[in-house]
Amino acid sequence: MKPVIKSAGLAIVSVIGLLTLACGSKVIVTPAPASFVTPTPSGIVTTVPATPAPPQETITSVSPGPGYVWVAGQYNWVGDHYVWSPGTWVMTPSPSSTWVPGHWESTTGGYNWVAGHWQ
Repeated sequence: MKPVIKSAGLAIVSVIGLLTLACGSKVIVTPAPASFVTPTPSGIVTTVPATPAPPQETITSVSPGPGYVWVAGQYNWVGDHYVWSPGTWVMTPSPSSTWVPGHWESTTGGYNWVAGHWQ
């Protein structure tokens, strides 16, 4: 009788282990990037990847001083995905400078990411 109880107990433990894995564990699957977001060695992509919706952002502080402007947060392309950069106060290089947000620029063979910069 003992072998039957022992094998039944082992079966119950196995079932509980499987249920725990199926219900209580987090499985993180990282899909391979689609071919259009895989950059060439030069960083060019063949199709512009969709930009995620930006989070709601509000200016919660006052300007730190004269010559500072608020640069809104934006997603930046870093190799094969976007990363959110929150807005911040930034001193302008000169009074006539304007901030150009990061954007995709058409080029031979696809599109190239141009980071935000002063112009």
